[in-house]
Amino acid sequence: MSNIDLLSDFVTREELSRILSISPRTIYRYSQMPNGLPYAMIGGRVHYRISSVKKWLESREKQPNPTVRGRRSA
Repeated sequence: MSNIDLLSDFVTREELSRILSISPRTIYRYSQMPNGLPYAMIGGRVHYRISSVKKWLESREKQPNPTVRGRRSA
């Protein structure tokens, strides 16, 4: 098993920022939050498992509140 096989499910902060279209700094901030974005230190660099990122994003998904009425336009 090669290193490439072991890391095939992981991406770097820079790669994840391109995938999500947000800055690497935002990825870093999400990682530092309580219940934040999970990551692994590999070779002194931060890596994110794609499946963990998907689960984290799903956990942050919000449903519309059906009891709140929208604003009326003037």
